[in-house]
Amino acid sequence: MAAPSPEQVLANSGLTPLEARVYLYLNENPNKRDSEIGDALGIPLPDVRKALSSLRSRGLVKAVERDGYDAVPPSKAFEILVDLKTRDMELALSSIRRQLHSIRESLEKRYWVSRYGISEEQLLESLEDLRSMEAVTARLMAEATEEILVFTASFEWYNKVRETLTSSLQRGVRVRVLMRVVDEPSRLRARELLERGVEVRSAVEGWYPVRGTLVDESRLVFLIWATEEKLSCFRPHYTENRGLIKVFLDSFEHRWARASSIA
Repeated sequence: MAAPSPEQVLANSGLTPLEARVYLYLNENPNKRDSEIGDALGIPLPDVRKALSSLRSRGLVKAVERDGYDAVPPSKAFEILVDLKTRDMELALSSIRRQLHSIRESLEKRYWVSRYGISEEQLLESLEDLRSMEAVTARLMAEATEEILVFTASFEWYNKVRETLTSSLQRGVRVRVLMRVVDEPSRLRARELLERGVEVRSAVEGWYPVRGTLVDESRLVFLIWATEEKLSCFRPHYTENRGLIKVFLDSFEHRWARASSIA
């Protein structure tokens, strides 16, 4: 296969065929007026001027004395073309990403439903942030009818659900909290919970990355911290999937059985 001509290479790099011809002509014939370029290439003057204007705007051609034009050195011109082509490709990729994102959710749902008869949301639903997680947790607690299981660290967010938990207890809902009782503030929270009728135990693990709330063995919201210092975490999730809930329930019961009673 024959190698592409310089004109073809420049055209593939983002120039029009006419712009490529003008640049290549000026590369070998410096300081030419637009009329001279048109005569030499057999191109109408308006088309030559349009090509020159486009080439100048991209820094590939420069104006010189006596209304003439000259090409910039090929090494510089090619760097410019590569940079411009890269930007165009990045914009095109960005557009493709947006378009793919716009149809991903719909296609993903159809994929899972067609194979397993359940939607993606029934497996795992992402929550936006910690505030969204808190809102979902409070709603689940308020709707509980049988049991609420809370697995947390020192339950620093207890004050945000205090009244909701109290209302659940008054409805006859069993509430169990597995937490770390390691300092005076956490001991005070644990004692208050006990006084209100909540079952509380202190986890024996030094640190456990998973936090969450399981309601009526059917609805779960959880979060996984990446580090003990809470510098970063994975996005919170909500699920009603029985398999996932069974895993978290078994883990809770195992940890609950090993946990210490609160004195």
